[in-house]
Amino acid sequence: MEKKYIVGMFSVLVLTMFVVGLNIGSVGDNLVGDGLDYGSNVCVYKNDELIGCQENVVTTAGLNYARGALSGTVTNISELALGNTTAPAVGETALAGVYTTHGLAKIAGAYNANGNGNWSIAYTWTATAGPTDVNTTALYKTGGDMFAGTTFAKTTLQVDDQLKCNYTLWVS
Repeated sequence: MEKKYIVGMFSVLVLTMFVVGLNIGSVGDNLVGDGLDYGSNVCVYKNDELIGCQENVVTTAGLNYARGALSGTVTNISELALGNTTAPAVGETALAGVYTTHGLAKIAGAYNANGNGNWSIAYTWTATAGPTDVNTTALYKTGGDMFAGTTFAKTTLQVDDQLKCNYTLWVS
């Protein structure tokens, strides 16, 4: 329970800083230099070997989540999903082709604070069936819509292969 509260409050803080930074940039005397920068990427590993790292597409639902967080609605962003489909688009609320079987179902990842303004959410799946092709991943609000997602090089998993997704988000 405490971990979910910390992740939720941290999400609100980061989103507040992001919006404040955007507004400061439009006011004139900008006390934060050029404003806040936001970044996010995901690195994918198969059996501990890096497949690649990609930037994420933040969805409309993700942007609306940010608005809601600033108005007092707090939901953790902690669930990760895998799929085999085309790149997620801004207007999508769910990852097309998302897996619900083969040991690859959507699940809550582990949160890690990586220093000031930097955190990650990661999970390692173990395939229970194969061959299974995987080429997309998404980050979800807990019990809700897709926050962000991306594609990576198509990877074929066999039984007992492991696939790790590590989403890293930062503000500066």
